[in-house]
Amino acid sequence: MSSFGTEISFRLGPGTVAEARDIARRLGAAAAGCRRHVLFVDETTGEYGCLAEWDSREAAEGFTRRPATAEEVLMLASRLGKEPRIRLYAMEETA
Repeated sequence: MSSFGTEISFRLGPGTVAEARDIARRLGAAAAGCRRHVLFVDETTGEYGCLAEWDSREAAEGFTRRPATAEEVLMLASRLGKEPRIRLYAMEETA
């Protein structure tokens, strides 16, 4: 079975894992209806990514247009001085 993922990745710098977890909680709340929402953490560099897994491409694409997601992306852009990277993936499970 295929699914789709929406990834929002950002670099806050070392020592910012608590801030990244707060961002992930807000994005996770905005991702209501997804299969799962995970935070990827590299504490050494302060690089993070949030991945929401969806049943359809339409849901994955629509996530970034949700008001709560758009607001969080705007806040991240302000914090970073640039837009966070947002990517859409087709996801396949392998045995």
